[in-house]
Amino acid sequence: MEQPRPEYYEEDEITLKELILKLQEFWKEIWKNKFLVIAVSGLFAIIMLAKAWVAPVTYPAKLTFMVNEDEGGGGMGGVASVLGQFGFGGGSSGQYNLDKLLELSRSRKIISMVLFEKIAMDGKQDYIANHIIDLYDFHENWEEDTTGLHGYYFIHDDTDAFARFENSALKSVYAKVVGNAESKIEGIVGSGYGEDTGILHLSSNSLSEELSIAITKILYEKLSKFYIEKTIAKQEQTYQIFKLKVDSIQAVLNSAQYNLLKFDDTNRGLTLQQYSFKKLQLQQEVQKMIMAYGEVYKNLELSEFALKNKTPFITTIDEPIGPISRVGASKFMAVIIGGVLGGFLVVAFLIGRKIIRETLR
Repeated sequence: MEQPRPEYYEEDEITLKELILKLQEFWKEIWKNKFLVIAVSGLFAIIMLAKAWVAPVTYPAKLTFMVNEDEGGGGMGGVASVLGQFGFGGGSSGQYNLDKLLELSRSRKIISMVLFEKIAMDGKQDYIANHIIDLYDFHENWEEDTTGLHGYYFIHDDTDAFARFENSALKSVYAKVVGNAESKIEGIVGSGYGEDTGILHLSSNSLSEELSIAITKILYEKLSKFYIEKTIAKQEQTYQIFKLKVDSIQAVLNSAQYNLLKFDDTNRGLTLQQYSFKKLQLQQEVQKMIMAYGEVYKNLELSEFALKNKTPFITTIDEPIGPISRVGASKFMAVIIGGVLGGFLVVAFLIGRKIIRETLR
């Protein structure tokens, strides 16, 4: 005989009823302690407002630029393949590695170039690194330092000759510029690019308008120059080799032509065969050097074209200009966040306390 299927509707109804009753109990508990909820929410709101009030005002500066996507400036695919046949390797096309470019912008090598540029701030001409030391009170953090950093300022820009304590100071300033997630240090500079447009940006956000603008512009200048130099290093070397060869052959050709003309002037009017043979030798030498010069000069032109074809085109779109709008913590949002956070914590406490009491009862 088939067993009837069990019915669960009554249990579901009871469970739902219990849930509603339990929520009502929680609400009564919260309402009974409403003044505590208000007090804690208000306290948190005041704390967050105070933090927003004393939060430093910063000046964000942003520079946008773009790099050509095709090596060679576009429209040169056929010529580029011809260059490849001659071994100049200037014809491969494709999108530049934007991630590599942005990673370079955070490298210690590039940032160090920026830090040791001199700018004027508050009437004082000094290294950017020293301005950062003053602006962010590094000396206060270095008071207990035993390596000689207390009161230290950079006096030269030869980083290869830095002593150990100078490297320590440089690493501290570098960490402040690029940020350090592990040490919870918020960086001054930032970078990124649009996935769809490929437009890149560099930004600086510091306590000084002059510093933000200067760091952004100098970082872009150093980054673009370094990137171009390293991208075309191989082609530049090839071009210089052929240029030296052209100059060398040009000198030998000039000497051979001079010797031929001098021979004609010295032996003018003579018809002896020995003189004709000597002249023939000089003419052959000149002709040989002309052919060698033509071949090397052709290679020089090809290498020059490969160099230009490989050179990236980095174009500035917008540069930061003053005045820059000041950015500070929103006091209104601080009050809202503080109130919500405080309310959530006190409600969680009240509900948790009620559950524990009922469990122990």
